[in-house]
Amino acid sequence: MVIEERFGVRYRGSGVRKILGIIGWSYQRGRKLYIQRTAQEQARYELETLEALEKYAKSGEQVTPIAADQTKIYLEGTVSRRWNPVGEQPLIADGARSKQCESIYGGVHLGTGQEVAPLCIDWQDSDATIRWYEMLLEEIPEGKILIWQDQAPHHTSDEVEEWLEESPRIEIINFPKYTPEENPKERTWKDMKEEVSHHKWHETFDDLKEAVNRYYQTGKRHVVNMLEKFGYKWIDGVIHPLPQTG
Repeated sequence: MVIEERFGVRYRGSGVRKILGIIGWSYQRGRKLYIQRTAQEQARYELETLEALEKYAKSGEQVTPIAADQTKIYLEGTVSRRWNPVGEQPLIADGARSKQCESIYGGVHLGTGQEVAPLCIDWQDSDATIRWYEMLLEEIPEGKILIWQDQAPHHTSDEVEEWLEESPRIEIINFPKYTPEENPKERTWKDMKEEVSHHKWHETFDDLKEAVNRYYQTGKRHVVNMLEKFGYKWIDGVIHPLPQTG
């Protein structure tokens, strides 16, 4: 209607889409802009990260770098975009069931891309966070564990802070607030949900739990380049600076 009013010509919807494509437009979903993020928080995170990587590179101390996060996988199947034959839109069963979900703590190794210490639990709280840290210490019995995580209340509570003070093997760096794109673990959840949740129907909650377990049994590896972004790499337990170029 706007085209006809302004230019005196009429196009079908398909014609309008074709013209917009020619001039470089596309039909897009909006992306959240977190207006509460700050340059100071970003600078603090980058400085702490660089200082920690430089410290471990100079000392040669054994360290395991991990990006950590939590998510929820719901019993209801989720809907997403995926390729299907034209005219065969997939139908996803809606059982109108209660919002049961599997809460998952997890980490991705920033050197190998492997999943680290997945923990399925009922709630995300301080006790669960401490339990996950204990799992990390059990799974990684030697060297320091350097964890990047967000500033959720169950990460920063007094209870968690007191526990960390008594656990010198674990060092925490907080991602800036409202910057989920900084955390490589956030991106790995998408892979899990693609396999476990998107366009899936689980008859029971136990079936959902089994699907999550099968996902982890495949030994997933992800492509992560967070260390490289800061000029470092991890090899056989040790942080190394990348060669200088230019």
